[in-house]
Amino acid sequence: GLPDGHQQGPTLELLSKAGIAVREQPGSPRRPTTNMDGVSIKMVRPQDMPVQVANGNFDLAITGEDWLYDHLYRFPGSPVKEILKLGVGKVRIVAVVSNKLPVDSPQGLRELLRKNGLSALRIASEYTSIADRYARDNHLSPYRLIPTWGASEAFLPEDADLLIENVQTGRTLAQHDLKIIDIMFESSACLVGSTNSVGGGSKLKRMKRIIQALRRTINESGKE
Repeated sequence: GLPDGHQQGPTLELLSKAGIAVREQPGSPRRPTTNMDGVSIKMVRPQDMPVQVANGNFDLAITGEDWLYDHLYRFPGSPVKEILKLGVGKVRIVAVVSNKLPVDSPQGLRELLRKNGLSALRIASEYTSIADRYARDNHLSPYRLIPTWGASEAFLPEDADLLIENVQTGRTLAQHDLKIIDIMFESSACLVGSTNSVGGGSKLKRMKRIIQALRRTINESGKE
């Protein structure tokens, strides 16, 4: 499985360097072809990759570490595992509030929550499991999660108090008069697979060939 969206360009470039050609198929943009015999590809959203791998629909997939963590926080017993860090498509996962809010840290937000006696802190995010864990780890109770599906910055400040979001440059946040109060972690693309993966010898050989080609390319890039 290959990701669409902002990770698609860096992913295809990395695959090309690894000698894995991916070509768009006329009439089937989500099912490109490749020069690797016996390998089929499907392009889906990176947030859907972990579930596809867990369900056995994909043997290997490229997604973001952010979406992998969100999946594993929600399903701790999932068979999905990270095989290889790819180092492309880097973003930061951050906690964001309106510039109008007089806080600059999760501690300040917790204190404001306590003083103002809010019925619940409204937390908007596409990463509902990461957001839930962040709220619990930082004792931001009581809180209410608001799932979003893109353009999450529009929720602040009228419809949410806190946003858990990914950023590359931060320009979009600045345009919406928002500020980062905490950097949670840095995420980049990664190759994932399943501990429950089954198949014959030829299938395993193809999977190993893909993994080795990507690992070799990443190692060579690190030496440049």
